[in-house]
Amino acid sequence: MAPRKRFQPETAGAAQAPDDNAKKRGSLTRVAKRKRVQDANDAQDTQDGAPLTQAKSKRQRWSRVAGRLAGLMEMPMDILFEIFGHLMPLDVLRLARTTKQFRRVLMHRSSLSIWIAARKNVPDFPDCPPYMSEPEFANLVFDTHCHECLSPNIRSVDWRIGRRICSKCAKECMVDDYSVFSGESVYKAVPSKYGKRGRPSYYSKDLQEFQRKRAAFTSLEERDEFVKERQDLVFKMETHGALLEGWAINQAKDRSEQLDDLRRERKEAIVEKLTELGWGPEIEQIPYRDDLSHHRLVKQPTRLTTRIWANIQTEMISYMEQMKTQRLERERKALVISRKKIAVSILRAYKIAHLPLTDVMPEPVDFCAIPRVSEILELPTETQVTELTFAPVVEKMDELVAEWRDHILGSLVQKVKDSLYSKPKVNYLGEDADLALLDSVATISSADPKGKGKAKAVDPPVPDDSEIIQNLSLATTVFNCKCCSSRLGALFDVYDEDEDEDDFLDPWGFGLAPRRRRAKSNPLFFPKVMGHRCLTKQRGFNWDNPGGDPTRQLDGPMGNRTQWTCQPLQLDEKADRVVVSIVTTCGLDPATTTTVQMDQLNPQLACLSCLRWSDDEMDEADASVFGWRTAVIHNNRAHAGRTNVKWKLIDEVLAGEVVNVDEQFKTNKTLISALVLHGLVPGDININPPEEAIWLCAHCLDLPQEKDCMEFSKIKTHLSLVHLVHDPQENQDYYEDYEAPQGRKVQHTPHKITLTMERPDDVPAPGERHIHDSWCFGLSGDEFEDDNYGDDYIY
Repeated sequence: MAPRKRFQPETAGAAQAPDDNAKKRGSLTRVAKRKRVQDANDAQDTQDGAPLTQAKSKRQRWSRVAGRLAGLMEMPMDILFEIFGHLMPLDVLRLARTTKQFRRVLMHRSSLSIWIAARKNVPDFPDCPPYMSEPEFANLVFDTHCHECLSPNIRSVDWRIGRRICSKCAKECMVDDYSVFSGESVYKAVPSKYGKRGRPSYYSKDLQEFQRKRAAFTSLEERDEFVKERQDLVFKMETHGALLEGWAINQAKDRSEQLDDLRRERKEAIVEKLTELGWGPEIEQIPYRDDLSHHRLVKQPTRLTTRIWANIQTEMISYMEQMKTQRLERERKALVISRKKIAVSILRAYKIAHLPLTDVMPEPVDFCAIPRVSEILELPTETQVTELTFAPVVEKMDELVAEWRDHILGSLVQKVKDSLYSKPKVNYLGEDADLALLDSVATISSADPKGKGKAKAVDPPVPDDSEIIQNLSLATTVFNCKCCSSRLGALFDVYDEDEDEDDFLDPWGFGLAPRRRRAKSNPLFFPKVMGHRCLTKQRGFNWDNPGGDPTRQLDGPMGNRTQWTCQPLQLDEKADRVVVSIVTTCGLDPATTTTVQMDQLNPQLACLSCLRWSDDEMDEADASVFGWRTAVIHNNRAHAGRTNVKWKLIDEVLAGEVVNVDEQFKTNKTLISALVLHGLVPGDININPPEEAIWLCAHCLDLPQEKDCMEFSKIKTHLSLVHLVHDPQENQDYYEDYEAPQGRKVQHTPHKITLTMERPDDVPAPGERHIHDSWCFGLSGDEFEDDNYGDDYIY
């Protein structure tokens, strides 16, 4: 670049640059202004009578003022070196970059002692490696600029290759080992670092330089000697790089501790300032999650000065007011929780006094939500609440519980009404109408205007509340629970017969779940459906932490109490049709037969779709016998809820021939034990008859440690180990669940009977089939595919 010519006023012409003219005008303006000020001062002096003893001298032109560090170079070199020796390496490096004079002095070999002295000012700092100069070493360790693009604040250093490279440049200038292999390995001959998957990564310029120098040797011995020298150099670089890496880690740790000390000192200073303002007691009650050390103005690693405190004082006081408000809310919440414990104890006493339970009872959450109870819980903080405060509630417990039952019954009626409103239009052309509740709906049809006699689709009228309540008691009104239908909670709907049989249990469509159809829940009937567990106890992760609320807390890892809700329930129309078939088989009218009447009748029904025809007699077959509730369960699980399953009522004449399979197991324990010993029967076979899980602990009633229903043997063990009750009494120490025998864990005791009936034509006669497949005859088509005979021993 050509040197810039100095501006000459006398030679300036029309072609002079505009910026030079602007500078000229600015300088002339300043000179004229100073001249006017000086003339005014002289005139004032003349008026005051001061003699003008000296003529005004001509003002000198403005000249550049020399820098303050310019005089350092005029000092003796030994003094200058002594001063530089007290600096840090980064200071010397920056000083060498200020002027050409400093650079000429500090970058000369005679200034080596300055760099060494500066390096020794850093505690525990390793010596300069022999393959690197002192300035280069200081630049690598202390200067934070990228060696490629000079980007600032690059903290990551590749000590083994001696480079400080930013992540952006590393993608271009770093090369992996597998992409540079060209017949002769460069392993340990070029400095490298660990790259992806543990492969060595090389700096491209080092790699190119090595390959270029190695290719310059024509002699194989010289080339091997060169590679040996480079390998020794790489070994030294790796050794020294490990030392620098350890030093850098210690430096980072020390720096972190220094910052922590600064934050601690700042917090202590802020606490002292707030204490002077009267916030000391409030600071002591701040919980850890809101501790002052987490505040953005407190955790800064800078000391607190008077100016800083003046700037942050308003915000810190606002934060303390917020902490005070939260503390009052916590204290109020804790006070309400202590009052809820008293309310729960009153509810427990009422329930235990009414054992066995003959009607649904409110849970602690519902009881505390009753207006009269909630009014007491929400009394002012200064009001003391004891058991005597709940005396008006205790006197009217029967009335309050009755009102609550009417409320939840209304919710269930509204649920049924909404489901009826949401049903699509029905085309009444002689097809089967909806049963149960829909039997009460009048069939409305209208003739075609053209006189062709065709019925058109209309909306069925929805019955009123009283009619719905009346039909709820029918045995043909069946509910199922969406929460019990899925192994993953209430996230999925129940299995539908119309769905594809190969459907995955995978709502997201990724095919991650096992290839298995979802089973329906056990059928639920009114009124015991009102006490179903899923309506008051929620399974799943408790995202809304109750925070020690005794009305919601459950000690299990998954689950909590909720207010009563009928949201998980839905009408099961297919089960309705199954119950109609069962009630009709019993000789009763499905339109008037109630659930209570069916329980009192307790019919025994044989499933004619699961017959096992005899191999000896022509007209004999073994059939499974069920109660009317377990018959619906068997139909859902073994026959996929089909409505064409045939049943046979076991009358008093045939009742004596019903054989309890569990009793056969019980009387033949010796034989079964021998079969297990010889490996002919699985070792985990259950010889004892299954028990129904219908018992609950009265000592754990409505407490956080309350468990699910248990079998009788388990409830006795629980009472003995947990409550030290070795001789428990029913309805005193334990009681039967109100929902029993329906619910989530209903056991079925299998029974068998041999029936004499005509063998169908499609069933081979005795001796006409193979022995190994004799069990499957009697089932045809879909019945054979969906039969699940073994499930009857589980449910």
